[in-house]
Amino acid sequence: MLARLMSPFKEFGFFAGLFYSVDRVLQQISPNLRLYVYELLAQPIPDKPLLPARLSKSLEMREIKAGDREIAQMPARPDIKELRFKQNAICLGAYQKGHFIGHIWFCFHEYEEDEVRCTFVLPEGNRSVFDFDLYVFPEYRMGLGFAGIWNGANEFLRSRGVVVSYSRLTRFNLASRRAHQQLGARCAARMLVLRAWQAELTIATVSPYVHLSLRAGNRARVKLRPEAGLLEQRPGRLVSSHAG
Repeated sequence: MLARLMSPFKEFGFFAGLFYSVDRVLQQISPNLRLYVYELLAQPIPDKPLLPARLSKSLEMREIKAGDREIAQMPARPDIKELRFKQNAICLGAYQKGHFIGHIWFCFHEYEEDEVRCTFVLPEGNRSVFDFDLYVFPEYRMGLGFAGIWNGANEFLRSRGVVVSYSRLTRFNLASRRAHQQLGARCAARMLVLRAWQAELTIATVSPYVHLSLRAGNRARVKLRPEAGLLEQRPGRLVSSHAG
């Protein structure tokens, strides 16, 4: 029993382990009680490809539009996918020898989170995006996977003058955290969101720092700061509000 209680602390560290344990206890009390622990990452878009041409040539990236047949294959709920297109999100699909193997989504300017009532606002200047829901279908995860999709996504973003991509990561997803860090991502901010039925209390290390939402239409607008050394890396043409 003691080993079981101490396991989250060994895996995540003291504070993250404590938050993980609190969240588990809250879920046992009621499914309407949750504690979300997030890290907001800033990942540079490199000038050079991540993979050599001999490895990446078999992988094709192309934009998926609303109504395309690939939409139905994505695991997110239909209402969530509809909301993404309504906020002008871009979906890039990855194809290996013609087979749809995965996807990644991007938003310019701001991104309306679908897990909690929060909108992430990007720094001014149109040099950054917010990426979310990178997914590789299970049968293709032993191949190029994560690195292959990011290799193609970086090429897409470079052509639009983007130099940094922000993302929201659950603190307890250690595998994804390590993968992002290997690509140069660093922590830009941290967030806690406590949900109690209809109420959500957001605490963040960036503006607005503390926000209480009591209804669906009231969202915390979390303003991401320009990352020193990333947004000033190199010149590039500005992206439009909807690159497509």
